[in-house]
Amino acid sequence: MKSEKLILVLQNLVLFPNEEVKLELKNDLSKRIIEEALAKYNSELLIVSPKDELEIRPTINDLPKVVTYAKVKSKLILPNGNMRVKLRGVKRSLIVKYKTTANFVKAEYTSINSPVYNLDEEKIYIKKLKKAVEKYVSISTVTSNTILDLIKSPSSLGKMCDIISASILTTYKEKWVLLVEEDYFERAKKLLSIINSEINELELDHQLDEQIRSNFESSEKEILIKEKINLLTKQLGGKDTSKEIDRYRDTISSLKIDSKIKKDMAIEVDRLSSTVESSPEYGVIKAHIDFLMSLPWNKKTVDKKDIEEIDKSLNETHYGLEKAKDRIEEYLILKSQKKKIASPVLCLVGPPGTGKTTFARELAKSIGREFIKISVGGLNDAGELIGHRRTYLGAAPGKIIEGIKKSGVNNPIILIDEVDKMVKDYRGDPASVLLDILDPNQNKEFTDNYVAEPFDLSSVLFILTANDRDGIPLPLLDRLELIDVHSYTLFDKLEIAKNYTLPRLGKEYDFDYRTVSFTEKAIIKIIEGYTKESGVRDLERNIASIVRKIIIKKSTAKVSTINEKDIIKYLGMPKYSRVVNEYNKCGVVNVPAVGEYGGCILNIECVTYEGTDEIISTGCLGDIMKESISIAKSYIKTNAKTFDLDNKKMHDTVHIHALDGATKKEGPSAGLAIVVSLLSVFKNIVVPESLAFTGEISLEGKILPVGGIKEKIISSYNAGIKKIYIPKDNEQDLSEIPKKVLNSIEVITVSDFTEVYKQVFN
Repeated sequence: MKSEKLILVLQNLVLFPNEEVKLELKNDLSKRIIEEALAKYNSELLIVSPKDELEIRPTINDLPKVVTYAKVKSKLILPNGNMRVKLRGVKRSLIVKYKTTANFVKAEYTSINSPVYNLDEEKIYIKKLKKAVEKYVSISTVTSNTILDLIKSPSSLGKMCDIISASILTTYKEKWVLLVEEDYFERAKKLLSIINSEINELELDHQLDEQIRSNFESSEKEILIKEKINLLTKQLGGKDTSKEIDRYRDTISSLKIDSKIKKDMAIEVDRLSSTVESSPEYGVIKAHIDFLMSLPWNKKTVDKKDIEEIDKSLNETHYGLEKAKDRIEEYLILKSQKKKIASPVLCLVGPPGTGKTTFARELAKSIGREFIKISVGGLNDAGELIGHRRTYLGAAPGKIIEGIKKSGVNNPIILIDEVDKMVKDYRGDPASVLLDILDPNQNKEFTDNYVAEPFDLSSVLFILTANDRDGIPLPLLDRLELIDVHSYTLFDKLEIAKNYTLPRLGKEYDFDYRTVSFTEKAIIKIIEGYTKESGVRDLERNIASIVRKIIIKKSTAKVSTINEKDIIKYLGMPKYSRVVNEYNKCGVVNVPAVGEYGGCILNIECVTYEGTDEIISTGCLGDIMKESISIAKSYIKTNAKTFDLDNKKMHDTVHIHALDGATKKEGPSAGLAIVVSLLSVFKNIVVPESLAFTGEISLEGKILPVGGIKEKIISSYNAGIKKIYIPKDNEQDLSEIPKKVLNSIEVITVSDFTEVYKQVFN
């Protein structure tokens, strides 16, 4: 049968059937509800306890279906205007429907019909509950034993559960769960579980109290002994170190780190406390403890999640490097979705001045991480990376863990610079140490020799740089994600000068960079006449030199326009010429190459004279280059009839020289150019200066693929080459070449030398 009553919502209070509570009501709405219940509803109303005790204004949808049917036993208006009421819970009721009126919230409700259980089972649960309550009362220091009288002879299991719940339970959540449980048998099971859990906690608490009391008694003796030792130390002229030892112990106990590490640190503190301060070992132990405590075991920065903002920040500071930016953004997006994703180990490979190091620094700033730079160029001592054992005199931590300490977090960006220039000798192999540091499957427990405790490096984002891929040790190369940073084209340098270099100089010299305007022709003249590099460092130096002169000579309030003709006035005569093969003679051929500083154009020179079929090679050549010369000579002699050559001339002495002579040259890329150079001399035909050749050649005349095609084509374009011959098997590399370059230079792919011969010499 459905009935209707007023609703009174009570915050942080659960009213059970057969329980009485006294309340002091301040809220005007609550007062009116009580008055209305007394006047029109026979002093009866429904008490509702929200599921969330902290919810200030719960909606009707948030209110439970099971409530307490209650009666107002008394009402008193206090002098301060508040209303004091006494409420008594009568029974549980089931809400059918909540109704909202102009002044109150009402509800249709009905009685709860619980299933009837076996009487013997009820008796068993009554005994279990009695026994549990008796044990709880005997252990608890705050619960009165009067509850034992209340449950001595309960009329039913349900009523017994309500009495115990109202008397023993302390948390709102536990009471609420038992109130809304309609089935009294399930209610008994939950209540029994809660009481047993409370008993276990109380027993454990008593055990801990007893242990603390015992430890306190023994520590009192220890304190007295230490006080005597400290007193004797003071009398002997020493320093009281007890406070420092206590500070160490307090710090260790507060650290949230692995228990084994805590234990080891505590042992070190014990060693320190038993070591005389004048002993040399005292300082060693103390320095080690201080270093351990200063490490950021659990401190980390939170990455910024706005990918668009990060991308914008990187694009504002760095031109190009799209692959590196895309890879970092992929990592950040995936990390935001799956927190345990391993950090990538990126290696930016490219010539100097292309922004590898500054990219890592700006990346750290854009994503909100700390930045550490470690240079390993020329490093030959593995201990510099992994630290030295404390048994050695002057032992110190390695650069990795020292950088972690300085950063103050365990997830910085660490830049390891110039990994292609590490040295392996009797002192150790730094590359093998880097294998453990960089491997995400091993660096979770990286152990520095000085620290001697495992430190998790898995959150660190490592970025490596190298100028030459071939200089990176092979085992280390296998661990890295290589990202090629290629030479900048003329278009790239022009863009960087206008949109990056000038704004940066304006910020550095504190002036409005828009008041100094360079024409495009002026910038191109600087690039072609005053720089000879793959990057933009020399370009930035030259532009900075002009800007400084303008600032010193006159105010930049008015716009200063720098034209092509002004460059010589500010920088003097050009240092370099973009004209290649300027000799315009037989035997001189352009060959693009990739050196330590990126792509460049070299000249192969060849002359012949009467001799004994000897080959002379100069120009700081390596073994592979010398072999290419021998292969080229043999191929031409074998095919002399095809090339319509004089057999007698084939036996002349050949001298091949590679410019410039001071630069070491090694690699297979010049084989094709050497054959062209030799044929140019033998046939007395000048090879046009607008041509360049790259590729290795076999004894059968096959043109074999080579590396660095992108760098070679870009350097050829920058040098004014109009046509370049490359191996057919390198055709897939053309997809990486900028379209502006491909539109300005003709790239011809060949697989056999006869194809080159027909186009160049016929």
